[in-house]
Amino acid sequence: MSVESSEFSTEEWTRWQGHVINGVFRLGRCLGSSDHSGVFLTKAAQRGLPEVAIKLVPADRALAELLLPRWKRAGTLVHPHLLRIFEWGGCQLDGSPYLYVVMEYADQTLAQLLLHRALTDEEAREMLPPVLEALAFLHGRNLVQGNLKPANILVVGDQLKLASDTIRRVGDEDETSSRTACATAEGRQTGASIAADVRALGMSLFEALTRRAAPRLRDPREPVVLPADFSPAFRDFVARCLSPCPQDQPSVTDLLGRTGQPTAEESPAPVQPAPLVVRESRAADSASLRPVPAQASAAEEPPVPAAVRFPAPRALLATMLWMVGVLALVWAGSRLISRRQAPLPPVTIQAPGSPLAATGLAPSGVTPGSVPAAAPATTKPLRNAAVATFSALHEVTPDVSPGARRTIRGHINVWIRVTVDQKGSVSDAIADRPGPSGYFERIAMEAARKWTFPPADSPSRRLIQIRFDFSRDGTTQRAVAVH
Repeated sequence: MSVESSEFSTEEWTRWQGHVINGVFRLGRCLGSSDHSGVFLTKAAQRGLPEVAIKLVPADRALAELLLPRWKRAGTLVHPHLLRIFEWGGCQLDGSPYLYVVMEYADQTLAQLLLHRALTDEEAREMLPPVLEALAFLHGRNLVQGNLKPANILVVGDQLKLASDTIRRVGDEDETSSRTACATAEGRQTGASIAADVRALGMSLFEALTRRAAPRLRDPREPVVLPADFSPAFRDFVARCLSPCPQDQPSVTDLLGRTGQPTAEESPAPVQPAPLVVRESRAADSASLRPVPAQASAAEEPPVPAAVRFPAPRALLATMLWMVGVLALVWAGSRLISRRQAPLPPVTIQAPGSPLAATGLAPSGVTPGSVPAAAPATTKPLRNAAVATFSALHEVTPDVSPGARRTIRGHINVWIRVTVDQKGSVSDAIADRPGPSGYFERIAMEAARKWTFPPADSPSRRLIQIRFDFSRDGTTQRAVAVH
């Protein structure tokens, strides 16, 4: 999602958690940030969107005129290996102007995996076809990804995708544009270019295989020298991508052909749904940026070229989901220790019309993992509550893909807190113990919403905790009623 984690800046961005963007997008957990942007989890049921991510960028008029047309253009692109962009526009937070873009929520990034270990050669081979196919799709439209790096190679469900919010036209200038190392009449080449995308691909692959930054050019007239211990299987591939001059670099189409995959022209064209979009306001100054609903004009873009659908990169996805499982176990252990050392926060049953009940997200000023009390009479400490196993009329087991199941080492526990109405239907569900595994948390949440329980004589709502235990052997689950 075009954002890298930064501990200091994340603390600065978390103060916006709970704020609502333009009355639609409530900012949930901060997923990560950089020195110039922050990404949050959000929902928008009224827009018909699932759990999505929203990126905020502090803005002025010049930046708005640069980024909004790019996001609009990227929002018209539909491709199985490009992150979908749903909506974009301008907003204000505490009187300051911001730009926002709403996009698919990714479960994991390659950069997160590389914090723990490098890819194997086999994993790199499975990663390359979807990355190359997405780049070939863009380059065929005179577009570039613009900022290809491990943080922008993402896993969404069972597919690898590239971030789309950095897509721009060839030749576009930007302070963060990739630059080639080929000498020109002025000594360098500036602006977004296909050569820069190819070079960034080589640098990303080098980093994925070594967990080190790619070697820099000391002399733009000399080729890059790779370390002696670099993978022989990819030495020629990376060396050609890192060539200092574009004319010596292979095209993405050539690289794609070497993988044995068909080119875009050989595959059927996908159906392109109409995206939900917002365009920037034409206000007189940057402080008055306002969203204006509009439909993207099909005349602004050429017809969508055919796309290639590749098999899911099983080895890489399995590894990245395994890392998610490991992080979940570490997180669960730390939470267990902390819960033994300190009393648990009170749990509140929210009224049906409350923002918290509708979204499952904490409002401004609430720290992650806590729930504000709506009224003293409805609040009971979980520690002192009577807890017992509760029988459900209908249970739904989360649908775990075989690839994800194989990545589990030990157990992954996800606890979902549901609110049950008098008829026994689940009216609301939130993650009671959220962990780093967005995938397992999401499928547990989807399953929990489909459970039904015995009707109650009292009109008061019941708070029930559904505990899911994922392992390689299967999934177990049980409901615990908190009275």
